[in-house]
Amino acid sequence: MHNRFDQFRQTALGRQLEALIDHPQRYTEYAALSRAGLPAVTAIVHTLQRCFPELDADQSARQFCGAMVGEVMRRHGHALLRPRGRVPGGYFSYGAVWSPLPVARDFATLLAELAAMPQQVATLLAAIPAARLRERPAGTAFSALEHACHLRDLDRDAFLPRIEAMLASPLAELHGVNGSEWAQQRGYQQQDFATALAGFAQARAALLARLHSCGEAEQARVAVWEGRRRLTLAELVADMADHDATHRLEIDELLQALDGVAV
Repeated sequence: MHNRFDQFRQTALGRQLEALIDHPQRYTEYAALSRAGLPAVTAIVHTLQRCFPELDADQSARQFCGAMVGEVMRRHGHALLRPRGRVPGGYFSYGAVWSPLPVARDFATLLAELAAMPQQVATLLAAIPAARLRERPAGTAFSALEHACHLRDLDRDAFLPRIEAMLASPLAELHGVNGSEWAQQRGYQQQDFATALAGFAQARAALLARLHSCGEAEQARVAVWEGRRRLTLAELVADMADHDATHRLEIDELLQALDGVAV
């Protein structure tokens, strides 16, 4: 989930919504809806309308709900099929549609997903006129330019260093970064869009070159995330692919917010 939700997640409303969405019984409903080809978020519409009427006027809270459902589905191994399916019942016009069953992804599949991302981002953002690349409508995470800069810098300054740390020593300590702070500190909105997009493609190519050399022993190497979670290199790569998927959803939100720009 994008770190723009980190603070919201700690609020009383955020904790209440997370308790609703991440309840173990809810996953059964999400999975059933996915097998029917419906957005998983449909499962919570009735409860939100009954117990959380304030969400009717809170776009950010509704977006948090969609992101939280997505986090649950990815945790159970489901893959995103399409970002926008019609949600019946109100509160959400559209919601993500997930694969009917969990999808097993081997290391090669994950690398292929990572390799496809730069062109996918370029194709999606090509729908936005040059004059609007810096626009950040209310309720969205980043502008188109900020997305390009963030993806470039994360590959270059976070993902690749984490991989190198895992390969260099056992139980390497890994830490997250605050993408919103980077956007401010690094002046993303003042950068050139074409340069940022090309930089992302270059950074992703460098990252993939390093990963392609990793055999089964390297893929099994273990690190410690923020002192509380142990994960293998293969699991880290899966997290990276899931992060890509989150950005594709957020770019879709941005396209909707920019006066209904078509995908």
